Amino acid sequence: MPFLDPAWLIYLGAGLMLLAYAIRDELRLRTLIIVSTFVYIAYYYAVDGGPLWEAIVTSLLMVAVNFWVLGQIALERTTLRLSDDEKRLFDAFETLTPGQFRRILKLAHWRRADDPEGTVLTREDEPSGALFYVFNGIISVEKRGHRFRLPKGNFVGEVGFVLNRKTTTTSVAPEGVTYVEWDADALRKLARQRPALGNALNALLTRDLAKKLTASYRPDDALPANRETFELLEAAE
Repeated sequence: MPFLDPAWLIYLGAGLMLLAYAIRDELRLRTLIIVSTFVYIAYYYAVDGGPLWEAIVTSLLMVAVNFWVLGQIALERTTLRLSDDEKRLFDAFETLTPGQFRRILKLAHWRRADDPEGTVLTREDEPSGALFYVFNGIISVEKRGHRFRLPKGNFVGEVGFVLNRKTTTTSVAPEGVTYVEWDADALRKLARQRPALGNALNALLTRDLAKKLTASYRPDDALPANRETFELLEAAE
């Protein structure tokens, strides 16, 4: 059998396919399957009596499906197709993978505070059906008569969200502040459906709270330590 006999393509394609099945990483597995399928297509084209168009078309369909799956894997692992603002928001979700963040992003609502007197996000000792993230600007937060300012890059309502209880502060976004809002029930449902995502989200929110507790705010800006905040931190351990 000559070295360039098309039959050797069958052996090469089979070897690549076997190697693919021995790899646990799905991205590499799919890539090798695509390469091996193209080797088979070359055989179907060069074989005596060929081209075998039925086999070629079927193989091309398999390649197309695997390319589609590769695209989904890329979206799960990278920030491809995210806008600049979405990438900035992803930087805040440092405990989540890109794929987990995309699921969170589907539930997000981008808001801009347009009320000249300020938009109320949460009210102290009242239920809140949302979780917020300050994207740009500084909001005003009040607890038991003590006021402080909370800059961009912070979550609002995380205590009420994680512990599923009334909020501990009144927070107001001045006109022009941009923030992101999530429906709390929808977010909790997603967390129940995907426990790994839920654990990563809870870890993120408790880390955000810990940052507030340890930050060097001025006395009139300080976040008061209270039973709810320490209870939340203990729940994350």
